[in-house]
Parts: sequence; structure tokens; C-alpha cells
Amino acid sequence: NINQKTISTTAMCNGESIDVESQERKANPIEEKYFSASRVLFLGGIMYTVFIIGLAMRSLNIPALVGGSVEIDGLSFPIEASRGLQIVGGGTRKKFTGGKVYTAGIYFDKEGTGSIVSALEPEEAALDQDFFDEVASSSSSKAIVLKFQQDVKAAVVAKDVTGALSKILEETSSDQFSKALGEIIPAGTDIPALTEISILCEEGTVTIKKGEASSSVIDETICPAIFGLYLGKSPVSKDIKDGFVSGALSKATA
Repeated sequence: NINQKTISTTAMCNGESIDVESQERKANPIEEKYFSASRVLFLGGIMYTVFIIGLAMRSLNIPALVGGSVEIDGLSFPIEASRGLQIVGGGTRKKFTGGKVYTAGIYFDKEGTGSIVSALEPEEAALDQDFFDEVASSSSSKAIVLKFQQDVKAAVVAKDVTGALSKILEETSSDQFSKALGEIIPAGTDIPALTEISILCEEGTVTIKKGEASSSVIDETICPAIFGLYLGKSPVSKDIKDGFVSGALSKATA
């Protein structure tokens, strides 16, 4: 006899056809269930391990390498930008409601990156606020690259940045930066998701750039203030500051 669902070996016993394999399977239902359960648990264990590793990397803000770039909160940043600047780390600026506004990558020139890494070597590590203040006020060429996670009103971003800077800068310096930023993201316009805006600090000059548009201000007090917004004692985004530390530590222990 041929079973339509399964092909099995048959034998004759007292003139009746007996499906031997079916009998063997029926005789070992516990064993079959054991191996099936083992396979499920094994595959489940692998998936869970991968999930936990990914979750840990996200929670620690460790940049994930992707070819010649790193991925921070789902967005790609080049490892090396123009003028030889190298990414150290970064994170995401969020609303009070938890919504993501933009992700920032913090870059330093080779000398500046080397100094940061040296300061964080295990035997010399000192993560007090003096360390961050020195990083923010260093003469190294550096930049902050913002990539937007969602569509945002230009006025909202301008108010967020210039409002914070106005509390730590002289009025003249604050107004100069606000004017330069307004030329790049005019009031009344929108900043589409995935738009990139960079703020470059080089020899006392701050240059804001979006696409082909750029605007510069010569003022040595602005750059330390901008980096202080993200690396200061009360940063506008703890996630960005923590991401900078995680990235720097990963370089120091590499």
C-alpha cells in the first residue's frame, strides 16, 4: 500500500500490510518532539544573541563600521571627511517627547583625534568635565555634522541652537552666528529628512554649510561655545555626548 501523504516501507504480517516506518515513528513520539524542540531552542538562541548584541551596541552608542563609513542611529557618516577630519563619535538629538530630530557626528583633525585617544588610554583615563572643556576649546580643526532624522522647521532648529548659544556668548558673537545660520536655513523654510548641515571650526573661523551653500563667521569665541553645547556640563543632548565618549573609548582600546 502507498500512503498518499508519505512514502513508507511496508511489511506483511498475518496477511495485513503494516507501515513499518509509521509504526517506528509512532513508537518514538517523545524522541521526535525532543529533537524538534531542540532545533527551535537552538535557532531561537542564535536570534536572541544577535538581538542582544545589536541592542547593546545601540545603547552604548558605539558606531557600527560599514565600509568607509560608520552608522549612528541608522544614518551613515564617513569615517574621514574633508580636510582630513576623522569621526570620533556621535548620537541623536531628541525632543522631550522622545522623537528624533537629528543625529550628529563629531569630527577632529588627526592631531586632535590623537590627543583625545591618548587622554583616554586606560592608565590615563580621566573623564571629568575639564577633559570635555579642553576638547571643546582646543585649537584643532573640528566639525559637527548634523543629519536630520525627520522633516523639521528651520525656525525650530535655529531657535534651539542660537537660543542656547546666546546664554554663553557675547551678544555680538551670538548675533553673527545667528545671521550666518539664517543664510543657510532661512526662517519660514523646512529642513527635509536626511538633510546634512555641517559646522566647521578652523583657525578661528566658523563655516556653516548645507549642500553648495555656505556662510562663515570669524570669531574665536564661537567654536568653543558650539562644541560646549554638545560636550559641556549640561549638554543639549546627553546622547550625543555619550556617543562621543563611546567612540573615543573604542578608538583608545582598539
